[in-house]
Amino acid sequence: MFSIGVDIGGSHISSCAYSHEDKTLCRETFSYKKINSQGTKEEILTGWVDALQTTIQGLGKPISGIGVAMPGPFDYYNGISKITDVEKLQSLYDVNLRLELADRLKIQPSQIRFINDATAFSVAEALIGKASKYKKAIAITLGTGLGSSFLLNGKPIIKDKQVPEGGFLYNQYYQNVFADDLFSTRGIINAFEEETGKRLKNVKELCELVDVDPNARKVFNDFGTRLADFINPYIEEFEADVLVFGGNISKAFEFFGPALKDALKGVDEIYVSEFGEEAAIMGSALLLDEHYYAGISETLKLM
Repeated sequence: MFSIGVDIGGSHISSCAYSHEDKTLCRETFSYKKINSQGTKEEILTGWVDALQTTIQGLGKPISGIGVAMPGPFDYYNGISKITDVEKLQSLYDVNLRLELADRLKIQPSQIRFINDATAFSVAEALIGKASKYKKAIAITLGTGLGSSFLLNGKPIIKDKQVPEGGFLYNQYYQNVFADDLFSTRGIINAFEEETGKRLKNVKELCELVDVDPNARKVFNDFGTRLADFINPYIEEFEADVLVFGGNISKAFEFFGPALKDALKGVDEIYVSEFGEEAAIMGSALLLDEHYYAGISETLKLM
């Protein structure tokens, strides 16, 4: 069985076919297309469909359907965008994307399924990644913002006394500061500027300074220590077995990871996803597993 996994960002779409039998992506079908995030509904959907058709034609075999990893806010169960008041995809507000895509691709609406992008990453790790051998997993994405997902036996938990509302950590506070403002690209860049007065463009530039600037090492060490201190109560409450990291900042794990591991408590394993940017594509493709989808469909209503 083959399905198509899709990762949609504000300015791009990536899609690739996934073999459920082999549990691997058919990389020769990979398609990437830049999208004008402030374009009209028609412009955005045309770009999406072009990328999807490239993948479908590249596979050349029947597909069971399409799974789509989307940023929120979004009605994932019904496939309706609720993104507004931000400079991305606003023209899709209140549009039923399931119906729009099904019509353009000439497939049944029921063959198109949606999930939060950070959750899609965690689903891939919990079902076919190293986290699959554990009962309880927490997945953290570190990038433009702070993403999180709590999973029990491979299924996201978003409404339970053991997890924060929605499974979200970005809107929690650490030392009276919004977590998303600390544990993100802007957070780590701001920390370096406060330490040195110098403004960097991105985390990659900070990584390049580690060997020559002790301030860069300090910022990474502080980031790791504080992140662990922030996560520890959630690990304890959820009784997590494994903690997995993804997102662009996780590429700098060698610099902040040691301090984080020293301060973390309670988990059996801590690791950075080997799937990288493919994780969300794989996780969304797994929505076409009927047994799995039946088990999480009620959860999607709550996302």
